[in-house]
Amino acid sequence: MKPYWLGQLPLLLLTLLLSLLAALLTAGVSLVLQQAIDVALAGEAAAFGRTFLFALGYVLLLCALSVGASLSAKALSGRMLRQYRLDVFRGILRRRPASFQAEPTANYLSALNNDMKLVEENYIAAGLRVFEMTALLGATVVLLLRLSPLVALLLLVSFLGMLLLPALVGRLLERRQDLLSKRMAELTETAKDLFGGYAVLRDYRRTEAAGTWFETANRAETRAKFQAAKLFALNEGLSDTLSVLSTLGVIFLSAYLVLRGELTMGALLALVQLSGSFLSPLVLLLQDLPKLQGVRPVLARLNGYAGTPEPPVLAQPRFAREICLRGVGFAYTPDVPVFSGVDLTLERGKKYAILGESGSGKSTLIHLLTGFLEGYQGSITYDGQELRTLDGQALPALVSVLRQEITLFRWTLGENIHLREAFPREALDRALADSGVDAFLSPERNLDTPVGEDGALLSGGQRQRVALARALLRETPFLILDEGTSALDRDTAWAIESRLLADPTRTLLTITHKLEPALAGQYDGIFRLHRNGLEKIPLSRYTEG
Repeated sequence: MKPYWLGQLPLLLLTLLLSLLAALLTAGVSLVLQQAIDVALAGEAAAFGRTFLFALGYVLLLCALSVGASLSAKALSGRMLRQYRLDVFRGILRRRPASFQAEPTANYLSALNNDMKLVEENYIAAGLRVFEMTALLGATVVLLLRLSPLVALLLLVSFLGMLLLPALVGRLLERRQDLLSKRMAELTETAKDLFGGYAVLRDYRRTEAAGTWFETANRAETRAKFQAAKLFALNEGLSDTLSVLSTLGVIFLSAYLVLRGELTMGALLALVQLSGSFLSPLVLLLQDLPKLQGVRPVLARLNGYAGTPEPPVLAQPRFAREICLRGVGFAYTPDVPVFSGVDLTLERGKKYAILGESGSGKSTLIHLLTGFLEGYQGSITYDGQELRTLDGQALPALVSVLRQEITLFRWTLGENIHLREAFPREALDRALADSGVDAFLSPERNLDTPVGEDGALLSGGQRQRVALARALLRETPFLILDEGTSALDRDTAWAIESRLLADPTRTLLTITHKLEPALAGQYDGIFRLHRNGLEKIPLSRYTEG
């Protein structure tokens, strides 16, 4: 977190300065109190009036400094968290596709919300309080030594005893904070899954059961939070008890010194005030130090996200001639291959279809071609360059994919197509026409119309057309359709697929379980995918299904 403190250095220095001045003035209140009592007991009315006016101005200045320090601290915390959250978000998106998909998205949501709250409360706010309380503690010790070294010695002994508390609970709290972070992520994941599956739960009358499932995760999160809270309560209770004992010791020792004539009444009250200025920050320190220690696992996890390195500079992929797969195989789990021995050559400008039953690995093959999956056997080359040696971030400039699982954002219809990227109007109009989106546009439903959460305000066919327009707009040389027209009626699907097949500039790969027989003759190659590789189907032997 050091870069985030230094990144706000002017505001950090202002916050520390205001906190320091407020701490010094807080400690100095005891001297004002001493002066007021001693002048009153001496019967000096004029001096008492001047002391009263000075005290009034002193308090107003202290109030202004305290408010300024608080506002500055909140501004500092807000700016640091904003930048930290942004870096974590960007770091998550920098992860390689396989690493990104290996972790539930709920973990990322929890990191950006729940974990950030823990960082704000238990690291940034606690760290600033530690500085302020340390300053107050130091100023108080100086004044205590000036008024009564004996009382100062008593409080220092109490201080040494209290220092044992963070050591006793810090390690245990660290583990419980880590567990709490994980339980919060699990609760977020459960809620996300259940809300996302609302239609299924309702269709199968499992909404009541969903409440039970959510309560299981809810109870685990509450239990983890309570386990951490018990340690905080133990630490705070012991700190408060030691504080009370120390205050009583100061009062009785100071009173004894007054009886001996070694202290004035004003000094006694000043010492009592200073003991509070000594013990209150000390108690807060003992409460905040375990928090700083306990939040370390959370920071380590967030720093791991934020510190995701930029991808290495690799060769830029090219597709001027062909894409070749030779002996390609892949397995998600060892000894259970999805397929093996896949050989395929995709020439620039030609059209291909791959058929296969559900579960045959069609989507896996797409993920391999587009660099989403790693760890395959064999070779995949773009114009003779092995995919493993290419810049995967640059592949989307060559390949557009209309995936079977369509994702739409809570944006307008147009924004879901161009993804808030600038394109010439002619290119957008062409994509709207080729995808069939223009067929359902109207004054009431235009490109500025919101589509709702995940496109809930659109039909299945309209969602598919929007996704197709998104793919076509990029005008990449290679287009992959993963069941790309399955949600469309037959006539519309025919028209769209025919336009794509007639485009001589684009290589088309259609992945489907069923190919329209009347269009089969327009493909340059038709294959069937199975566990042992690809089988080419001669057009003369091709039959529907």
